Amino acid sequence: MNRSRKRSTESSEDYLEAILRIRSERGSCRNVDIACLLGYSKASVTKALAGLSAAGLAEVVARDVRLTPEGERIARRTLGRHRFFEGLLLEAGVDGKTASREACRMEHCLSEGSFEKLAALLGESAT
Repeated sequence: MNRSRKRSTESSEDYLEAILRIRSERGSCRNVDIACLLGYSKASVTKALAGLSAAGLAEVVARDVRLTPEGERIARRTLGRHRFFEGLLLEAGVDGKTASREACRMEHCLSEGSFEKLAALLGESAT
């Protein structure tokens, strides 16, 4: 996989995870909510949502951003990986802000198989 494709996938996963988090907290999600959470411009979020919509991962209905079943599956997997790595870092004594930021990078690094084996080794659920 080339570097731009990998970065695109990571970005898509970050957007899907953000949508899931916002919808879980507020019950709905708007472009501006995503922009605020991720620190991106509204224009960048609008462009990304168009790509997620074209990929069948998200949709915007009356300004409410929603995940498709496949988008939700990816978002839940990504969030689970984030929480797994964040928990490990916190347990190791890393401060919360750093742990969250670094977990965001780590969640994209491993293949699904490697992640499952690491989680099993540490006695954690890989979900």
